[in-house]
Amino acid sequence: MAGVAVITEACIGTKDRACVDVCPVQCIYEYDATTATLSSEQMAGSGIVENSHQPNADSVAIFGDTILYVNLDECTSCTACYQPDVCPVGAIYSEDHLPNGAPNGPRYNSTDPNTGHDHTFFLQLSHDVFAD
Repeated sequence: MAGVAVITEACIGTKDRACVDVCPVQCIYEYDATTATLSSEQMAGSGIVENSHQPNADSVAIFGDTILYVNLDECTSCTACYQPDVCPVGAIYSEDHLPNGAPNGPRYNSTDPNTGHDHTFFLQLSHDVFAD
């Protein structure tokens, strides 16, 4: 079975949002620092908010509005967003295949510039950002 989607460090400063368009449940959120809200649009850039959440302020402060966030409780593990042709920087992984930097660990997406890094931090960050 596929795991929930985890957005990792290659997204920082990129936020292409193609993943928002392919997500069938709109579980991918962008942080708006002016309203201190996480919002998920029906389509990237549409301005039509499907879902919103108040983030854990300490957790969202780590990267703020420089990265997208997946609400793991809403993700259905459909695999749409972590297909190779969706994210142009290879920032999205299945939690079951999240690279940890180990030489014989899970493989990195071919377009991810951060090979050799431990991406497991971003799984915990995803939990923490949406924690009540």
